[in-house]
Amino acid sequence: MAKIEKRNEPIKTDYLSTGTSLTTRTIDFSRINKDKIDEYIELMKEHQINCVKVGNFIEAELAKQRVIQLKKIKDKKQYKEAKLRQSVDRKNFNILKEKEIQEYKKEFDNKYIEEITKLDNMLNDLKKRHEQELTEYFTNFEKNYPKEMKPSNEILKKQNQLEYYIKNEE
Repeated sequence: MAKIEKRNEPIKTDYLSTGTSLTTRTIDFSRINKDKIDEYIELMKEHQINCVKVGNFIEAELAKQRVIQLKKIKDKKQYKEAKLRQSVDRKNFNILKEKEIQEYKKEFDNKYIEEITKLDNMLNDLKKRHEQELTEYFTNFEKNYPKEMKPSNEILKKQNQLEYYIKNEE
């Protein structure tokens, strides 16, 4: 365990109604190394026990108060550390979440482009097939039906009559 550092501080004297005096050094809690608070607490507890054994109850009470103050400092330190860890964890979580969202967007965009490409290919294939079927239909139509139409009997009669009238008029 670490020893309490000696400082060049004025000695504080506390008086009781009995007229006895007690000398103690004050602790500047702002200057305490926060990493060694547990050691300071243990030292103060030992000091309190020693003071009780000796019969110096005022010094023991002061040591007890210092232990309470040190525990409060320790709790504040732990609270700040937990808060810092939580903010770091939250930040890391948000970074991971954003990264996953970006990966999902990339994956979705790639799948979308792939599907659009497939649909374009299918549409082009369908157009080609329709054009081919249309050309086949026209070729079959031309084979089955002559280009020149044969006039019906009625039309032939009318045409003959027209020719007869034209000849007679001349």
